[in-house]
Amino acid sequence: MRTRLLFRCSRIALVGCLGLLLWTGAASACQQWPDQAAFAWKLAEDADPQPNGLMLMAYREDEIGAVTHVSFHHVVRVLPGRQPDLPEEEAARLTILFTDGTLGPLTYLISREPLYYGTDLDTDGLPRRLWIDSEEDGLNGNERLILDQGELVSQ
Repeated sequence: MRTRLLFRCSRIALVGCLGLLLWTGAASACQQWPDQAAFAWKLAEDADPQPNGLMLMAYREDEIGAVTHVSFHHVVRVLPGRQPDLPEEEAARLTILFTDGTLGPLTYLISREPLYYGTDLDTDGLPRRLWIDSEEDGLNGNERLILDQGELVSQ
């Protein structure tokens, strides 16, 4: 599958990191949350489907031009070809993403709000700080920090 890839990181490390986080369930409250404006859809530069059923979205800051933070969204459905419209009831919670697949274009329906928010990327493109939003309701203060400076946060 071919997608518009401007951001590359070790998929094995990333999947292992997220798998470990899901397995341990370690999390705690944090007083500092990611900046909501930084995760605006209009700033998303890249999308990369992951083997664990999540879509990695990479964001760039205008001044720097480098990818500075990522989010991970649930992939709800993958459809062949280009499917330009969503039913009204799904449009509020899902968004459409088009990619060029090996055998032609694909349409991904992904959750509008991320499950994970990552900031402070290291040289491999992996987040040093990672929050989980288990309700997938956007940045509103109920997120939990699960990775801080590359270390799992204990409860």
